[in-house]
Amino acid sequence: MYVFLLVLHLFICLGLVGAVLIQSGKGGGLAGGAFGGSAQTVFGGKGATDFITNATMVLGAAFFVSSLVLALMSSGQSRPGRSLIQGEARRAAATAPPPAAGQKPGSQLPAIPAPQGGATPAPSGPAKPTTTKPGGGGP
Repeated sequence: MYVFLLVLHLFICLGLVGAVLIQSGKGGGLAGGAFGGSAQTVFGGKGATDFITNATMVLGAAFFVSSLVLALMSSGQSRPGRSLIQGEARRAAATAPPPAAGQKPGSQLPAIPAPQGGATPAPSGPAKPTTTKPGGGGP
């Protein structure tokens, strides 16, 4: 049923594109009416509709309905979504050591690893200016 509606939707789309491309312009539309290029109203005059205009309206409505039905059918077929973040959290909880007695889960902060190579981090705060005496002499 889903494949049949998908193929029907494709034919409706192609028919709608063809019907829109076959239609002739209606005298400039908004650009002609807004700048005084035509004596019609701003959005064009509404005259008698021909077959192509009626076909466009019918195909537009069919496109809307088939899109809605296909969206509803495809949302019902999906399996329950799994988040990658939730999966990683479950895997981390399964491999984590149990909390110590009397301690709530998640209350212990993870240890921060020491920097490599024995380097110590620079102190935070303003740097002290170094002064030298004029003449290149020492203290």
